[in-house]
This record gives sequence, structure tokens and C-alpha cells, in this order.
Amino acid sequence: MRDITLEELRSFSGRSNTLITVDAPLFGNVMLFQGQMINRGTRVEPEKIGYAVGFPEPHRIVAAATRFWIQDSAGVRRRKTRDEMARLLKES
Repeated sequence: MRDITLEELRSFSGRSNTLITVDAPLFGNVMLFQGQMINRGTRVEPEKIGYAVGFPEPHRIVAAATRFWIQDSAGVRRRKTRDEMARLLKES
């Protein structure tokens, strides 16, 4: 299984103008749109993310993710496995 980095996902999201939801069960999720991370309105102070129990850093969530949801500009949302997402990143 190929590693997927937060930087690769940001770049892909920016180039393709898509919304990407990265889902890692037990860790949480990260949303990216046009290369930017979207804050989902958590009530945790940003400086505690990655240092408090239950709030891992975004790159750790990406490292543990098993599901990726890609929503294009037409609103179509497609689920990708980790291997499918790695292939898509490699091709782009």
C-alpha cells in the first residue's frame, strides 16, 4: 500500500477543484477544498489539535485513512479506497 500525504491531497484538490473528505475510522476525518483544509467547526482550540487526546493531527488522519470521498464541481460524490486514491494521485 502506497503512502498518501496531506500535501498530495491538497495539490490534487487544488488542481481538480474538488472537495475531498478523508475518513479514518477511530481517528476522524479531514476535508480539503481547492487545496485548503476546511475547518468543520470543532470546539477545540487549534493549538490543542495533535497534542490532546482524541484530536490527532491532520497528517496522521491521512496516514490512517481507509476511505476517500471525492465530490466534483457537478456535485457527484464518489468513494475511493486507499489503493484507488493512490492510483488517482499517481496518474494526476
